[in-house]
Amino acid sequence: MNNWTKEHFEEKIGSIKNKMETESHTCEAKKEEKQCVKSDTFFLYFSVITVQLLTLASGSSMAWTSPVLGKLYSNDTNVNPMGRPITTIEVSMLAGIPLFTNTIGMLIVPKLSDIIGRKGHLLISGVVMLLSGIGLGFSSASVTFMIITRCLFGITGCFVVLCIYLVEICEDHNRGKFGCFTGIFNQIGHLFGFVIGPYFSVKNFSLIVISPVLIFIIFAMMLPESPVYLLKKGKEDECKNALRKLRRNKTEEEIESDMIKLKENFKKEQKGKIADLFKNQENLVALILSFLPMLLKYFSGVTVIFMFLAPFFDEAGTNLSGDTVAIGIAVFKILFFTLTSFIVERFGRRKMLLISSTGTSIPLFLIGIYFYLQHINSMFLVNLQWLPLTSLLFTVALFGLGLGPIPMPLISELPRAELKAVSGSVVHAVCNIVIFAITSLYPIISESLGNHWCVWWFSLNCLLGSILMYFFLPETKGKTFDEIQAILKG
Repeated sequence: MNNWTKEHFEEKIGSIKNKMETESHTCEAKKEEKQCVKSDTFFLYFSVITVQLLTLASGSSMAWTSPVLGKLYSNDTNVNPMGRPITTIEVSMLAGIPLFTNTIGMLIVPKLSDIIGRKGHLLISGVVMLLSGIGLGFSSASVTFMIITRCLFGITGCFVVLCIYLVEICEDHNRGKFGCFTGIFNQIGHLFGFVIGPYFSVKNFSLIVISPVLIFIIFAMMLPESPVYLLKKGKEDECKNALRKLRRNKTEEEIESDMIKLKENFKKEQKGKIADLFKNQENLVALILSFLPMLLKYFSGVTVIFMFLAPFFDEAGTNLSGDTVAIGIAVFKILFFTLTSFIVERFGRRKMLLISSTGTSIPLFLIGIYFYLQHINSMFLVNLQWLPLTSLLFTVALFGLGLGPIPMPLISELPRAELKAVSGSVVHAVCNIVIFAITSLYPIISESLGNHWCVWWFSLNCLLGSILMYFFLPETKGKTFDEIQAILKG
């Protein structure tokens, strides 16, 4: 008995020692991994901000309708270049048709980035956006020409390639932060449009909106091509040079280590096709989960409300100008998008999306109540003049904490590397069809049924989206692409 006890005791001691050694090695590995995470270089920031100038211009273009519609509704020919007030159907087409035609670009054009490179695609996109903006400025007397030029502005599928480029120049530890920059610059674009729109003619405003694109074209010559794209094309020396530029604070040994990781990730990969999205479980799950936050972003209605923000708030009947409110809310939105970029890597994508979606549903519901009381000419309306602006501010704040900035980087994290372009194209294309439908129908339904039903529907979408994300959306914070794929396999 004593011998057995002694042997048993020695065995237990040995087991504890082995466990401690294993934990020690694990801690050392984690410590080494943490030490390898270095601060982001100036050139990486320069590259990210430069490509985001295209996002800024796109955001300004999206906000273009808000200050311009006020002028196009006017009977004053000095303000309205059309010479007559625009009709509701024309508003629906002007806001909606460009979103629909952009779907074609989202599905087809981004595939060119696999041939000419991410950088080359973004440069061509910039030139097309510049020319279409100039065309818009000189065609402001005709609704038809305005629609055509606005269609050309987004037909290059720039957003899809831009998101891919950002993911491919970043590392695991900073993907979330720099991915949120897309949302931030989109909101800065909104603010840019809201600020200058009321003070310039439709023609001059349309020309000013594209000024960031011109700056992008000038600075884009200094940008590196995506290291991932270069490696796929067998250009290892150029890939290594691109990594050296983006990660100048790393030693040559660390650059070599990064190269080995890239090779390990992509050595077995082939060019992705749409059919590949449905070939196995993880690809299909990645596609479905990419749709979830992106569709919810647009079904929340916040993006649509921003396109009609000045007319939307004018309809609320408060003493504040719709253009003034649009500027204030745009500033507020930028603050929360920026805040999200700093805290997303700490709290995680999933948690922030859940807080954002659930929270956004509440102020939207309150806005619906205000419009309903206005619809029935309630006596309580006089005491609730503060409600529209307050609720919009809370809507923007909560939207900015997740639904606004996070879906963009998330859809570039979930698919396998060779499927990022095709998956992003499909997701953005479908989302464009959805936002086309919502944007086109919003002014018509709002006029026929009332704003309250529109806003209540947006609120319900946010609540249902929270439930779906709670049960199905995984967390990707700090995970490698291989780890994410393992989660999707279940």
